[in-house]
Amino acid sequence: YNMLSYFDTAQTVYIIIVAFLLGACVGSAMNCLAYRIANKQKWSGSSRSACPNCGHTLSMLDLIPIFSWLFLGGKCRYCKKKISARYPITEMITGLCFVAIILKFDISVMSLTAAVLVACLLALSVVDLDTFEIPDRFLIIPAAVRLLYLGIKSAIEDGFLGCLKALGLCILPGLIMFAGMLLLSLFMDKVLKRESMGGGDIKLFGMAGLWITLPQILLLLISACIIGLIFAVALKAGKGKEFPFGPAISAATFLTIIFGDTVLNAYLSLFTF
Repeated sequence: YNMLSYFDTAQTVYIIIVAFLLGACVGSAMNCLAYRIANKQKWSGSSRSACPNCGHTLSMLDLIPIFSWLFLGGKCRYCKKKISARYPITEMITGLCFVAIILKFDISVMSLTAAVLVACLLALSVVDLDTFEIPDRFLIIPAAVRLLYLGIKSAIEDGFLGCLKALGLCILPGLIMFAGMLLLSLFMDKVLKRESMGGGDIKLFGMAGLWITLPQILLLLISACIIGLIFAVALKAGKGKEFPFGPAISAATFLTIIFGDTVLNAYLSLFTF
């Protein structure tokens, strides 16, 4: 049943606002975590957030997602140097992603697992943009969460055999994505005489496959290529220039999870007479 259907309009709007704010906070935390990983800094412990320009420790008023950046005019309160707009943009995007998750999966455990996926996709995308590397931890965590969720859910509802079937249907798209992209990468390496796709991108495709169905594989691949081209133009990536593909794969993964069924049903309806 749909829990949101039990709330009136005002309550639903309140839940959506809370989801957005929670997502913005998660986006802010993942931004900080990604920055520390990209700059080889200690990413856990008691170290406080600081301005990337002057190193001044930031107060709570400086760390309010989106609003702090806006109120301060995109500048550090202490050194007055500009702070990248990437911070409020990613916080806003994460907030919108959390809203989309709630509207798609309702108030449920599935929404919680999808939120973990979004947080990891955001973090690995930011790190990839800065270092052209995708940390394995941001692939292992959502993969483990996905398998654990499906395993427990199917075991409770359908027993041991149902659990095995659900896990098999989950792992199969992941294996197809990973093996397919690995073979394609090896082939293109031979043709181009250089590395065509990083190992992190291939593993990211494999992890993404765990979250989609077999019919959605082609949709995810096409979406990743289209978004990748848009990113390449935006980043002015020229011929032979290294290009971070992780953000495009991450965006395509999320869009496929949220809108995949709708797009495929609309496409198949074109052939219904």
